Order: sequence, then structure tokens, then C-alpha cells
Amino acid sequence: MLQLGIEGERTLLKALLEYEELRCRIDEIDPSYLSEESRKIFEVISDNREMDSTRLCVQIYNKIGNQKFYDGDFITEVGANYLIDDYKELVGKNGLQRLCLEISKKLKKGDMKVDEAMEKFYAFQKESSSAFNYISIKEANELQKKAHTDIWNNRGNRLHWPFKFFEDILNGLRGKELVVVAGETGTGKTAFMLNAAALWASFGKTVGYISLEIDVVDLKDRMHQKDFAVNLSAESEKLDGQERERLLREIDKTGEQRLFFCDSGVRSVHSIIAGIKLMHHIHRFDVVFIDYLQLMTCPGKQTKDMEIGEIMGSLKALAMEIRVPIIVGSQLNREVGKNDKGIPRLSNLRESGTIEHSADVVILLYRPILYDRNASPDEYQAIVAKQRSGRTGTLYMHFDMKRQIMQGVVPGERAYAR
Repeated sequence: MLQLGIEGERTLLKALLEYEELRCRIDEIDPSYLSEESRKIFEVISDNREMDSTRLCVQIYNKIGNQKFYDGDFITEVGANYLIDDYKELVGKNGLQRLCLEISKKLKKGDMKVDEAMEKFYAFQKESSSAFNYISIKEANELQKKAHTDIWNNRGNRLHWPFKFFEDILNGLRGKELVVVAGETGTGKTAFMLNAAALWASFGKTVGYISLEIDVVDLKDRMHQKDFAVNLSAESEKLDGQERERLLREIDKTGEQRLFFCDSGVRSVHSIIAGIKLMHHIHRFDVVFIDYLQLMTCPGKQTKDMEIGEIMGSLKALAMEIRVPIIVGSQLNREVGKNDKGIPRLSNLRESGTIEHSADVVILLYRPILYDRNASPDEYQAIVAKQRSGRTGTLYMHFDMKRQIMQGVVPGERAYAR
């Protein structure tokens, strides 16, 4: 029996029941090492993982007739993630010990040859490292050829940027990318990401948008602001009768779009990642937005730089695992004001080293009006400061801040690469 103990098992089961986002890790848990009672409860949770906690509790009671599992100690969602990690480690150690004892007995009796014993160890190691898969150069060649021929035959699964002229510089997103969109306060980070999310959703893509600071009603108001002169978030009462009817119609028009919001206020990177995995399992995202990086937390890190490094590494690993591009907003530090005309550079990213290291693409947002009174208030730049597999350069945009509309510039002012 594992050292987790019956109380530890009950705590784990209680966490799986209470934290729906945690259930995306159910397949990582080997139930064969649980006690018989815990295993039965675990199977009910596993088979009904998409149920809400109340209905699932009733389901367990009806099938098992035992509520002792709910006597487990309280544990936070972050703590539950660590508990799962500990359980997996215990399973690995216990499994290896049992295998060693079994092989040792058979070797002593002469019931097994050394070659067979080695094969047993190799099989155990392969099963334990199932997440670490490798392929031969021949298989890699076939994957590479298929990827290129799909692109040539317009069958590629790249996610094309929704803004005009962006792909003069930026490559389409193939999944697995971690994109950082950074800007100072007031440059429109949320507006940029919301515009991209809304456009992709209008094109039929499935989009996840995680907001750590702004609630969903305010986000939706910003998305519909383009159609109204009145500030929908602050002055909705000023809309006349016709405008109110028009707003309700515009809201209904988006009802069939596959755009999913999360404004729960959860900031733990482990909880956010668990939630994204669960929702991706249900909805199959094409792209996920997180607004924004510096509001996320990762317990146990001594400095903010270490914390951001761990968060960025975790988000990159998530993008690789679910094969979906993740676009995360980020702040710039105050040193940007010392640059020529306030034009941002990679070094202006807060915790710049750790962010730049993990990101595949870094886009720095710039509004000239913040540093030049003579500049047009609508002038806007998206500076591609890093692109792992492509060029860098400046993309020009039009940003109507009052109506929260962003657009690529007209052909006569097309972006240029450097």
C-alpha cells in the first residue's frame, strides 16, 4: 500500500470533487494503487468528470452509498496539484519496488533469463515515461513532408492573424506557440487581444479568453463599443430606446460564436493551466488568451523574476502539450519612457530575460501620441520584436480608442520588415 494513506486518498478525492478544473489531471492518476473504496469513488468521478460538484456528489452517494470520502482534509487547488504530483511519484517508486522483487524471485528460481528481466525493466521505463515520446528521423521526415504539402495544397492548419497586413511580417500560428503582447498602461493591450479574439470568433474559430482583472460584462461591452458613441460600461443609461434595442440585437448576433470567457479571478498558474486543459478537452480551442502575465502567481518562488520564469515555462509547456497557441498580455517597465520617442524594446519587458527566453513571438504595442503631442491619436504600432521562426519589424495600425476598434492600415501604408 502506498504511503498516501486513506486520509490522503480522501483529501485527493475531495479535491477532485470540489475543483472541476483539476479533473483534467484524472488520467494521470493510476487508480490501481488506491484502496478498494477510494478506487470505486475515483471511477465514478472519472466517468462523470464533466458534472458539476453537486450532481457528482449525488452520483457517488447513489452508486457507492458512502460519504466518508468527504471527510478528507481541506486542501487548496494548488495544494491538490502538488498532491497529485506526489501520488504519481509514489506510484512510480512503488511500481519499481514491486517489479524488482518479482524479477529477483524469478531469477533466483531460474524462472526468468537476464534478457527477459531487462525487457521487463525497459517496458516499465517506457510506461513510466509515456509522456516523453521520441520518433525516428524517418518518421520525422514523413511528418515534415506532410506539413509542407498541406500548406502548398491549402490544407494547412495554421491560424492566420485576423488583422490586415500582419502576415507581411508575422507567420501564421501553427499551434504550440507562446505569444507575448506587451505594452505600457494605456496602450491598449486588452483592446488588442479582445479585437483579435472577437475577429477570430467571427471567423468561426474556437477561442478561450481568461481575464484576471476585468469581468466578462465589461469585456463584452468593450467588444460592442465599436457600434456606439456612448461608453457602454459607464454610461449605458444614456442610450436612447433605439440604441438600446440595437445593442440587444448586436449582443444576440454573437450568440452562436465559440468564444469562452473566464473571469473567476483565479490567479494560480497551476489552476489556470488545469482549467485551460479541461475546457480544451471539452471545446477544442484554436487559440487561448490570458490577460495578463504579471497578475498570475506561482507559489514557492522567492523572487518575481523566478516566479515569472516558472509561469512562462509552464505556459510554453501547456501550448506544446495541447498544440494550441497561447497569447498572453504583459506589462512594460517604466524605463520605456527613457527610450527615444518612448519606442519600446525587448529590454523594457518586466522580467525581460525570462519572458523573452520562453516566448516564440513578442509584440510590443506603441502609441506615439503618448510621447508626441503632434502625432495622430489613432496612430498605433505593433512592433514584432521577436519571432523565433521569422522576421521582425513594425506593423502599423489604426486604433480608435473611444470605440475600441483596431485595424490594419490601408495598403498605401503597409508594414515593412527590417
